[in-house]
Amino acid sequence: MALRPYTKPHRTPAQHAQHLEGCGLPLPGPTRQFAEKKIAQVGYERLRIYFLSRRQIKVPGKPFIPGTKFEDIIALYELDEELRLFSFLHLGRFEIALRNQLSEILSQRYSSHPYFDNSAYRTKKTRASAVGRISDIFYKKNDPRARHYFDEYNPPMIPPIWVMKEFMTFGNLSFMLEQLSTSMQNDLTTAFGMPNYKLLENWIKALNDLRNDCAHHGRLFNRSFQKELGHFKKAGVPAAPPNKLKALLECLEFLLKSQGYNDPIVASVATMLSRYPAVIPSEVGY
Repeated sequence: MALRPYTKPHRTPAQHAQHLEGCGLPLPGPTRQFAEKKIAQVGYERLRIYFLSRRQIKVPGKPFIPGTKFEDIIALYELDEELRLFSFLHLGRFEIALRNQLSEILSQRYSSHPYFDNSAYRTKKTRASAVGRISDIFYKKNDPRARHYFDEYNPPMIPPIWVMKEFMTFGNLSFMLEQLSTSMQNDLTTAFGMPNYKLLENWIKALNDLRNDCAHHGRLFNRSFQKELGHFKKAGVPAAPPNKLKALLECLEFLLKSQGYNDPIVASVATMLSRYPAVIPSEVGY
């Protein structure tokens, strides 16, 4: 099929509001002004997925479902924002716990500078990759702790693992774990109460993607996630469909409980949903 040229022109917030009215979304009086203001604040394209969720896609012209209000659409958007903030908070706690467990396991076995011991890694090549990544992180970090070490100590030119861990992103952590020996990976698996490292790695990578979505204001509403979560059969986690937000939160709650956190993450989101009557729970994987 031949591709067609893109010809849609720029639209102002007022024109977007007019388009919505033409599709059957009532914007009476002050609501019209509110709609234009909201579109100007966040952009029509960002709100579009929420509009589409309340339109009759198979009906000619894709009119809005009768009874839909603009306030309902904004409620969907605001729920999504609250979900991101809530998820990001608990993902941050897991990221810190993962950093700390990595540091504790490595330093307990290899002391302050485990970077240079081949037995900590799968191969000499993976050790070189890990040291290269860690060095790059350290020398690019404009942090008082990094500058202090750089000014005060030598050798080694890299700070101890319990300092270095504070400079690692979730992505750096994930990379570092891939380079470690099977023994180190198994110790980490045990620390998080998981049956095997392959499953732990699967969960970490999926949660890393969720963390990036939250950090970069990605959408959680009406979303199927690309990475499907492996199932921890003995614990029954996740119980929800493995590519939905609830499943990710079930795994996150399990991992945090292994570190002494007792926040009812999954139940808290269910309570959050109850405060938004315009939302259908299945739209956020519940």
